[in-house]
Amino acid sequence: MKTGHPPDWRPIARHAALVSGLAFVLHYAWEYVQCELFFVHRASPANPWSMLRVTGGDVILTWIAHLVLTALTGRWLWLRETWTLRMWLALPGAALALSIPIELYALATDRWVYTAINPRLPLLGVSVIPVLQLLLLFPLTFLLARRGQRLWEKISPP
Repeated sequence: MKTGHPPDWRPIARHAALVSGLAFVLHYAWEYVQCELFFVHRASPANPWSMLRVTGGDVILTWIAHLVLTALTGRWLWLRETWTLRMWLALPGAALALSIPIELYALATDRWVYTAINPRLPLLGVSVIPVLQLLLLFPLTFLLARRGQRLWEKISPP
């Protein structure tokens, strides 16, 4: 039934801003701290510009994980609801499905190599660092965005 009122896009815009902003801050910090210790970039040296570029890619990966959960739940604003075991299991599944192929591709195309101290996954030979990055930062981003949404709803007028 149509009410004649346009949909309220503010919750969706707020959601997108929170998820994107948090993902950016968390991934930028991660990239900046670990990059020079564990990776040697072949194409371009690690610098603030390259950290911004790879962080942009990390934000895109976060949104891919978000879309996986959206497809699983059938709801765009799923992070506001109680998370089921299936949802909790989908996050590490998405992290592994994204991080390992990206690392394999980067190594195969010689985009970077690992330093001697970089820990690697047995059998695959890929670094543990980017795998842990997505395993930890996907749920942390979404949990912080959820808290941010709830805080916003408490302090903002209807």
